[in-house]
Amino acid sequence: MENSLHNRNEERKEQMDERQEALLKLLDEQDFKSQLAIVRALKREYGIQVSQSTLSRYMKELGIQKNEKGYYKPSQVERTKFHHKRLKELLKSRKTAIYPNVATYFIRTEEGKAQEIAYHLRKTFSDAILATNVGLDYIILFVDADNPSKELLELLKG
Repeated sequence: MENSLHNRNEERKEQMDERQEALLKLLDEQDFKSQLAIVRALKREYGIQVSQSTLSRYMKELGIQKNEKGYYKPSQVERTKFHHKRLKELLKSRKTAIYPNVATYFIRTEEGKAQEIAYHLRKTFSDAILATNVGLDYIILFVDADNPSKELLELLKG
């Protein structure tokens, strides 16, 4: 029961964060002189239905006020604080892996062969390869430098 309550609270918090993020995006993209217009735009553009009182609370929490032209805009300081807080939450709450020690390899291939080579690299060395970026004739390979495969390193030396 306690875990279920915790999960519901987490869901509500995430939903509020998503609404606030949508609000910031909306105010960055458009100019509004009334809260009613913002409520309508949130519904129309993001499918988010909020009351004017909830919007007012979000705006207060985000430091959104009318600027000198009469439009509702968040201050740069508050916008940066929100994004920093949200970034920390996302990195903590998701199954995020951070690899501080990454080796990067650039591989030039015959035109049209990069996709096939990258596919086989990933299938063969999935434990060591973190990601690939593939173009028509190149591969950028990101390898966990703390856990490199000896076979992969030998292969890359040529």
